[in-house]
Amino acid sequence: MPRTLTVAAAQLGPSSATKAETVERMVALMEEAGQQGVELLSFPELSLTPYFATTVHTAYEDFFEEAMPSVTTLPLFRAARRTGIHFILPYAERDGDEHYNSAVFVAPDGTILGKYRKMHIPGWVEPRWEGLNILEKRYFAPGNLGFPVVAHPKAMVGALICYDRRFSESYRALALNGAELLCVPYNTPSFGQPKEAGQETAEIMLRAAAMENQIFIVAIGKSGVENGAEYIGGSEIIAPSGKVLAKAQTDGDELVIAAIDVDEITLAKKKWDLLADRRPDQYRLLAE
Repeated sequence: MPRTLTVAAAQLGPSSATKAETVERMVALMEEAGQQGVELLSFPELSLTPYFATTVHTAYEDFFEEAMPSVTTLPLFRAARRTGIHFILPYAERDGDEHYNSAVFVAPDGTILGKYRKMHIPGWVEPRWEGLNILEKRYFAPGNLGFPVVAHPKAMVGALICYDRRFSESYRALALNGAELLCVPYNTPSFGQPKEAGQETAEIMLRAAAMENQIFIVAIGKSGVENGAEYIGGSEIIAPSGKVLAKAQTDGDELVIAAIDVDEITLAKKKWDLLADRRPDQYRLLAE
């Protein structure tokens, strides 16, 4: 019997004026996903807020959540219970004095199955030029939870966040930890080039990673124009063969859905068992 799993990338357009209004849109996507039989869904990076790391903010604590579920996010947990959907919620996390760019894995009953904190933090602390700056080092500490994998009833699931997808070691660590499917939420500006160029760059990295690690990838982006910056969107679902199974067609809120057979990974490994043929004794330079 095939291990069929229906997955969704819940792409979001620009954030609404308040977290509560953005959460209303997210709940609507989850309800629609439930009607279409989705079993696992992920939202984009920092899904509750604008991508605030392009600007110097003197007060920024309101962007962060400490408890999970918080009062603001509770409607999402309730929607998951109604729809029976497992979901991944990326958000700005405050843990005591530290701040992280994080994502939680949530079961339909509201149980938090695991948490990932973005490992690779891009940009710098102070602005360097006129125009768009990436200031994540100003707001976020590097992740300290490793590369966890959690159990969905039909697949082992991991996550990477945005900049992490530029580091091949990240995918390989998750694959070695048993991941069969990765959710990769992101907020990627177009940086003045056509958004299609940014989408192509992201897709090349993701398709290569899917093939090299024999995993499914669900990539989930912010899209549209937010605070004067355009985001690439282009959310998509990729098979271990590197084939794009489904891709966003709009620049706004949109569900990108595909039914995948997780056992396709087993078939791929019968042909080329890449992890088994590794030579870790020769890779010591990678850890230096």
